[in-house]
Amino acid sequence: MITKTPLGPSGRPYSQALDVAGGKRMIFVSGQLARADPEHAHHPGDLGRQAREIFANMDALLREAGGSLADVVKITAFLTTLDGYADYSAIRREVFADPLPASSTVQVSSLVTPGCLIEIEAVAIL
Repeated sequence: MITKTPLGPSGRPYSQALDVAGGKRMIFVSGQLARADPEHAHHPGDLGRQAREIFANMDALLREAGGSLADVVKITAFLTTLDGYADYSAIRREVFADPLPASSTVQVSSLVTPGCLIEIEAVAIL
């Protein structure tokens, strides 16, 4: 983790920059949604439950590749509402250990599956 210059808000659950050395493989995890099928979301209206499901699915994908959430160095989250940001932020802090991944969060008007409030993509180094 690069921490020489204290920039931006402190106490947020992410690292502002990570220096990754020695990685052999990069795994790019496509945007994940909490959905029952292409037309229906799991947990409609509950951004926190959707985020937990997404991180669990992401961990399962990474385990298939020989890694886990511990190998994630960058995440990008797309939220349709910032009303659930505090829940998402707290969950992100629960699922990642230090050093926390670099992170970006963007508010969008909608996602491809109706009822989905959050989509998360990741990069992991194994």
